[in-house]
Amino acid sequence: MRHLKTAFPYILFALIAGVVVFSNVPGETPSLSPASGAQSDDRVFDLVCSMEVNTAWGFSAQHGGKAYHFCAQRCQDLFEADELRYLQDRCLVCDSRVGETFPATYLGKTYPLCSEEHRRVFKDDPAAYFLHTMWGIPPWLYYASIALILIASFAAFDLFGRRRSEPRGAAMGTKAPPPGAAVPALSADRFNLFTFGWLKAAARSRVFRFSLQAVVTVLFLLIIAAGIFGNQNPALNIAPLLTWTVWWGFLVILILFAGKLWCYVCPWDAIAGWTEKLAFWRKNDDGLSLELRWPRVVRNISIAAILFIGLTWIELGFGVTMKPRVTAYLAIAMLLLAVLSAMLFDRKSFCRYGCLVGRVSGLYALFSGVEVRPNDPDACARCHSKECVKGSETAYGCPTFLYPGGLKTNTYCIQCMECVQACPHDNLAFNLRPWGSDLAVEGKPRTDEAYLALLMLSITGFHGLTMTPAWGQLIDAIREFADWGRIVGFTTGMAVILLAPVMIYAALVAVSRKLGARDARNPLSYKDYFIRYAYALLPIALFYHIAHNLEHLLMEGPKVVALMSDPFGWNWDLFGTASWSIPPLISLEHLWLVQVLLVLVGHVYSLWVAQKTSLRLFGSSRAAFRSQLPMLAGMILFSIFSLWLLKQPMEMRTSSM
Repeated sequence: MRHLKTAFPYILFALIAGVVVFSNVPGETPSLSPASGAQSDDRVFDLVCSMEVNTAWGFSAQHGGKAYHFCAQRCQDLFEADELRYLQDRCLVCDSRVGETFPATYLGKTYPLCSEEHRRVFKDDPAAYFLHTMWGIPPWLYYASIALILIASFAAFDLFGRRRSEPRGAAMGTKAPPPGAAVPALSADRFNLFTFGWLKAAARSRVFRFSLQAVVTVLFLLIIAAGIFGNQNPALNIAPLLTWTVWWGFLVILILFAGKLWCYVCPWDAIAGWTEKLAFWRKNDDGLSLELRWPRVVRNISIAAILFIGLTWIELGFGVTMKPRVTAYLAIAMLLLAVLSAMLFDRKSFCRYGCLVGRVSGLYALFSGVEVRPNDPDACARCHSKECVKGSETAYGCPTFLYPGGLKTNTYCIQCMECVQACPHDNLAFNLRPWGSDLAVEGKPRTDEAYLALLMLSITGFHGLTMTPAWGQLIDAIREFADWGRIVGFTTGMAVILLAPVMIYAALVAVSRKLGARDARNPLSYKDYFIRYAYALLPIALFYHIAHNLEHLLMEGPKVVALMSDPFGWNWDLFGTASWSIPPLISLEHLWLVQVLLVLVGHVYSLWVAQKTSLRLFGSSRAAFRSQLPMLAGMILFSIFSLWLLKQPMEMRTSSM
């Protein structure tokens, strides 16, 4: 069972990979040829929703001796119900039937517009008219998923209830833990990856890390150069796609399996370090930094949280994902923050306190399947030199001010491997472990982390909501009610959506504390409950985040292959792939199943973490059981909201990028 828990992430990954492969197995094809639909060279588009499709998905209809292909059964049914509507020329701006045509050319193809005015509107921002609507999960799957959520929730709750009926402490196999004590977790379920000698040698090599950082830095500089100097059409520029779809989407998945590996290769940190140390891989203690201490008043992650909210506001409020030059400017802004911090403050203070990517990934890394930990904590206690903290002749001390010998959670560890290189006793391990290990044990809960965890839940949902018709309706209602401009209306709507889950959670915590306090041995304050329970919501946020990002990665990500040959949109063909057309890697019906599976997995893990948290908080199985009622309701509510978002039609940017 222990090995199964450790292997589960890779079983799940293999299952999803199998679904992707199966999705591309050719289905039934029409007998008539050639396959048509809306075509551009060898690309095939759904005439109903404008989505690029793979003919292997098997949704097609015939008309006039031609075969037309669709993304799903819904689009095929709509086409067959009114074929002429989709075969006639229609204005891209207003969707009306075109009589007298006013043609406009975009990306080598001519499109009919209904008037001179609409032709001008189209030419102002042609990419905006090639977004497509991707259908969300069908109603039957939505309601079936809710049923599964309820079954999983009450099954777990029933199991917890049976434990309550046993003699106190039987649920743990020992006596019930006192308040605040750590519940024994999966500490035995570890496999030290450094048993592979080549991996250990790589982790101890400064040249190896520099080599990886150099590769990622080249890509980072490519994004900046393409964003500033390249074609500003997002369909022809690699900067937006590589940043907002490939990197941002892949980052969250990377955390699940490799923890803070991004920090190991981070180009912001690399350039800042090279600039301040005046060295690439050799240790240099005589750098340019003033070595100031990070100001005590912000010696928390509040700056990172503010930057995270600000980036979300800019990204979604101003459509940055479709603007190459602004994407480059944001990348430069982050670089300047990292370099300035390196020049002013000691060690890697920006990584510890200010980096929004590092802090978001740090909380998610509590769930990660890897960790850096001491092999033998007693050996660390006996060590008096503490090179892992102070540094050695060849390695720096921990750059984020940690004591690796006592490390219990992943939050602030950036996996830089300095401690591995510095340790004179070879006592650091890089362990494979079950998901959620840090969330199952007692750590050091912090107020700033709790609020960031809640914001991550809100912002992941907000990202999905802004792509749905419901968001547009909400903003229109706000603007009509208050007579505000678009940005003010957007900001107000964003504030409401971000605060709503926090307020709901706060109310549920109050009820939970009241229900559990009667049987609790030593009731804690409301603040303690608020902080500690917040971590239990991280799996729900994380897995919805992955479900949403996977949609972009599999649908939009393949376009990066062609753009790598022509990153600036200057008609290059560096690798011979500029003309390649790779359709989405998964059909909608299979994507829906994968997304629902991910939401269910996140929900179950959150229930598990909440149960562990309850036992630690109350020290009584009876009190923990009672306190779980409102938190169970809250988790069901948040997971159903995730499913509701997946049910909504999403406006995707595939066709314009």
